[in-house]
Amino acid sequence: MDSVLTSRQERERNFYNKYAQKNNSAYKTVDISPMEKIQRGLEMRPWNSYWSIYSLAINNYFKEAKLLDFGTGPGKNALRFASIGYKVNGFDISEENIKIAKKLFKENNKEANFDITAAESLPYENNTFNMVIGVDILHHIDIEQSLLECRRVLKKNGIAIFREPVEVPILDKIRNTKIVKYFFPKHYSLENHITHDESKISRQQELVIKKIFPNTKKHYFLLFARFDKFYRKNSSPKASIIEKIDYYIFKLFPFMKKYAGAVIYEFKK
Repeated sequence: MDSVLTSRQERERNFYNKYAQKNNSAYKTVDISPMEKIQRGLEMRPWNSYWSIYSLAINNYFKEAKLLDFGTGPGKNALRFASIGYKVNGFDISEENIKIAKKLFKENNKEANFDITAAESLPYENNTFNMVIGVDILHHIDIEQSLLECRRVLKKNGIAIFREPVEVPILDKIRNTKIVKYFFPKHYSLENHITHDESKISRQQELVIKKIFPNTKKHYFLLFARFDKFYRKNSSPKASIIEKIDYYIFKLFPFMKKYAGAVIYEFKK
């Protein structure tokens, strides 16, 4: 990484270097089955935000398409995108994450290019990628500068997709009360995967997003399913019944979308 990091970027880098080392063993295998099921038409989960990301990647794929995994982490999603057929580039601010990603691709006989860099200053030429996908990354970085870089490297008519947690003023006000934070802390924690500076996407930040990408489409998730994490294991391969309920609530009662806890932003250049 050639550029000088800001204090925020340095904190993110240090956190993810430690987090990658702590969880190294968890990245030895990657579940590719969602991609295979979607591609073969065996199963679709439009109520699940991560499966929806995969569906959008599959539906927009064409031969020789180039994809940038925006904040690749240990490369698990990059491997999934490569399994579709994309020519994948990935970047991350953590050199430990990039080491894991490279090893993961080597062990799975897949090819990709990985760079150690910050999202706010990308080393790619203008109009390079047909698709840019970021999963849970914007709420860790400078959104305006990072999305300007995203737009710069995206080809004309290219698509960018980001899955992010979003702020719900009423619910987050309750979440941030002292008594709730006492029982459910939200401070820096390697165990709970919480960095120093992360924060949910706010209404003000959405205005910045729409200024950079006026042609923005939003997909809504997590109404009641935001409580899945209290009784359901993240590694469970089974579909969440509550996610399904949320999906149909949003369809039947569109006004409830303002209470969604996660959004997929779909941008077109």
